[in-house]
Amino acid sequence: MSVEPEKVKELREMTGLPMMECKRALEKSGGDTQKAFEELRKAGLKAQEKLAGRAANEGRIGSWISPDGKAAVLVALRCETEPVGKNELFLAFLKDLVGAIAAQDPKDPAALNALKLPSGATVEAALTDLVSRIRENISVGRFCRVQGDAVVPYVHFDQKKAALVALKGGSVTNPKVAEAGKELAMQVVFSPPASLDRHGLDAALVAKEQEIILAQVKNDPRNAKKPEEILKKIVEGQLNQFYASKCLLEQPYIREPKQTVTQYLTSSGTGVAVERFAYVATDLS
Repeated sequence: MSVEPEKVKELREMTGLPMMECKRALEKSGGDTQKAFEELRKAGLKAQEKLAGRAANEGRIGSWISPDGKAAVLVALRCETEPVGKNELFLAFLKDLVGAIAAQDPKDPAALNALKLPSGATVEAALTDLVSRIRENISVGRFCRVQGDAVVPYVHFDQKKAALVALKGGSVTNPKVAEAGKELAMQVVFSPPASLDRHGLDAALVAKEQEIILAQVKNDPRNAKKPEEILKKIVEGQLNQFYASKCLLEQPYIREPKQTVTQYLTSSGTGVAVERFAYVATDLS
């Protein structure tokens, strides 16, 4: 059947899809624009399902910080190829996504998907449309909205990884606090920790590591004649190294490895303490 050019144009404006695809949809729907639109939406969902299994390790980090520096947002929008991470539609969706997280503070992925964007569409529906237009696997990775006395983000220059720290007892209006916060956020980006301190580590993970270290120490011929007390100290020393690799406050400070992060923070003269940190990256789901 012949389709009016005005209807093709209207459907293209509604969907952002190529003219020929819109024309074919209208032909199948008998010229019914709304029915064609719904069919294209269904096709978009199918495309999203089909593409979902493909690796999406590129993309960009979106960020926001409140004017008073007491709240911040980070979110990773992931895609398959670097050029898509610079696509106007991709970046517009990311901007809207950041704004929605800042305003509505979703607590989990399900709540995030249900957020309303300025267009009136939910995040889930808008993401389906984006995949339909770009034809590449696109997904929302890690995201967070953090509050505190002073919240300082750091986004790496490649826009693919970022972190933020929430500090207690200071304000970003104090240059020393702002600088310390940025240093700590950079620390998280360049040496991502698993926990703020030992209390935050999974007890099962610690127990397993202790078991492995003990077995290694006992199986080392050099330790065959050493008393039990010495072996305990060796295990304790290696376990402390494990903690130093996993806990932010015990890590070697990236600019001065002879100092721990805690020692750096004490020497900063800010009097602040770290309440929380977050790390997001486009290669993390």
